[in-house]
Amino acid sequence: MANQSKVEERTACSIEIRRLLGRQLKRPLVAVVESARPGFKAHVAGISIFGYGDDAAGAFQALQEGIESVCRDRGDLDIGAAIQRRLLLENLMTGEERAAQKQSSGN
Repeated sequence: MANQSKVEERTACSIEIRRLLGRQLKRPLVAVVESARPGFKAHVAGISIFGYGDDAAGAFQALQEGIESVCRDRGDLDIGAAIQRRLLLENLMTGEERAAQKQSSGN
């Protein structure tokens, strides 16, 4: 991803997460990838999941995997995790919703 390589040059950048668990999101999540000592850290505002890596791409991938893991987890430990999981799952588009959205936008 082109934006990720720019993180090494700047202090932080934003990258949209448009797909999770192989499904398109209704609204993309905006991940912020920034320098952390050592390496890099990625996070999404309002979600208490973080990804860490030696480089920006690794941190971003760790964040995506962490979010997907929460979405798959059926044994939520607390109410906050349960709410986050529900909100993330509600953001996943079904095939029918994707088709309807494309049809309404004229694509």
